[in-house]
Amino acid sequence: MVNSAVASLEERLKAEAARLGFAACGFAPAADDPVRAQRLETWLGEGHHGTMEWMETRLHHRRGPQSLWPEAQSVIALGMSYAPAADPRALEAHPDRARISVYAQGGDYHDVVKRNLKA
Repeated sequence: MVNSAVASLEERLKAEAARLGFAACGFAPAADDPVRAQRLETWLGEGHHGTMEWMETRLHHRRGPQSLWPEAQSVIALGMSYAPAADPRALEAHPDRARISVYAQGGDYHDVVKRNLKA
């Protein structure tokens, strides 16, 4: 059972995340997960990361949060909608028209998310 102080803190963090524009906020233990680390290593070994070489060269940092921050106890996971104003599926009925990928219609998501995280 989660004690009331932790529950209260989680609710305040969720409210602040929503205020900053995040659509989702959750919490998880920061402990490394050897099963997931092995799954990532296998995925990388099979070349599924394509040209994202940094994923392989930084594998030791990607095993889990405590690989980077040994003192970490919990992780706050945030989600932000990146949906465009117009429905991207509306053009499916018009194969003669060009379509721009959803991720290319807005600002660079790295910048958008960082800006909200730093607010």
